[in-house]
Amino acid sequence: MTFTHVVLYRAMNLGHRGSPVRDVLERALRDGGAAAVRSFQTNGTVLLDPGGDASAAERVVREAAPLLAERSGYTHAALVRPLADVAAAIDGDPFALTRDERTYRDTLTFVDGGQPLPLDLPWTDERDLLDLVAARPGVVLGVVRGGPGTWADPNSLVERLTGGVATTRTLGTVRRLLAAAARA
Repeated sequence: MTFTHVVLYRAMNLGHRGSPVRDVLERALRDGGAAAVRSFQTNGTVLLDPGGDASAAERVVREAAPLLAERSGYTHAALVRPLADVAAAIDGDPFALTRDERTYRDTLTFVDGGQPLPLDLPWTDERDLLDLVAARPGVVLGVVRGGPGTWADPNSLVERLTGGVATTRTLGTVRRLLAAAARA
């Protein structure tokens, strides 16, 4: 099977209240018309073979949305990206120039809608806990410093600055996702 797209659900944590379990998520996408589905980790990241043309992935996710609401109560946004675009976003290790010993996480914040990011990049927040490294179509790359309880939130910042809807994944998650897609 060949996965061509990734679905990035916002605020999904499989098995938790208001989120589906893995089987319900995958079944809703298959019932929505997907040729193949593989939920990846528990954070609402899904490999998708939508079958059909380039618009099929969006259509599958749109058809699955009411099924997820009915079956699990999940009603948040889903962002759809071609897998090749996700891979291109991290090509060449764009985090290398801002990563240092204080780095907690390298992040990719996927965003739909809103305005372009109104900052010159790279940009560092006033607490020196977040660098926004680069903006590429539909994604903002960031370096989070600190650790649990002391870090900055790239997701809420990108939403506030753009007015769009966003969801964030770590670089490690994205690399593992791409490796899983290559093995499929």
